[in-house]
Amino acid sequence: MCLELSIQFQFIYFEKFLDELYRSYHYCLYLFNMRADMNQFDKIICVGKNYLDHAKELGDKIPENPVIFLKPSSILKMATQWDETILCSLPKLDANTQYECEIVLKLKKSGYNMSLTDAKEALGFVSIGLDMTMRTLQSTLKQNGHPWTIAKVFKDSAVVGPWISVENFPNFMESEFSLLIDHEIRQHAYPNQMMVHPIELIVYISKFFPLYENDIIYTGTPAGVGSVNQGTVATLRWGSYSYKAKWE
Repeated sequence: MCLELSIQFQFIYFEKFLDELYRSYHYCLYLFNMRADMNQFDKIICVGKNYLDHAKELGDKIPENPVIFLKPSSILKMATQWDETILCSLPKLDANTQYECEIVLKLKKSGYNMSLTDAKEALGFVSIGLDMTMRTLQSTLKQNGHPWTIAKVFKDSAVVGPWISVENFPNFMESEFSLLIDHEIRQHAYPNQMMVHPIELIVYISKFFPLYENDIIYTGTPAGVGSVNQGTVATLRWGSYSYKAKWE
């Protein structure tokens, strides 16, 4: 009798153990899928010549409207936490690979042909990053009247830091950002110096194609672009946030 009761109790506890294991498994799977969904996105949209001083240093005509180009998600290099150093690859096609430090946006809502209100509600996160360019190749393609996609799209040609919720960084437009190359300041500006405000950029871009949740927008760079080489270390700072990128 005692043996039968003991076996029954053991079976009951074993059933409870399996049930808890089953619940834990599905909860972990839920967290994994939720994290994966947060990191998945459709595209990277980049804005060119959004700071007057940068357009002048390139010797280009000041555009009437923002210059828009795209990058695929496969070239993104992301820092997972602040104060870390991420390793980036240098392309072999061009010895003159240049950095462009930029404020980067991440959308929390999808939309098409958005209003200003829609765009404001869609902006969820911000960070600081680098739009990398094979400058010599880009100049050659421009001179020949060809698209310059391949000068902008290569491994690690978009670098971005951890995301900051706009709610946790309400004054991000008034917070100075800077880029140091091997401890020397090369670029610095305030986001409010952009010719087109981030919200207006979202409105403008959404007139041409749908924007999706988690899409990333690079908002343009100020003056001071320059080249990186193997071993170069860049420090990206925005307010109290910073991280580093090193090229191998």
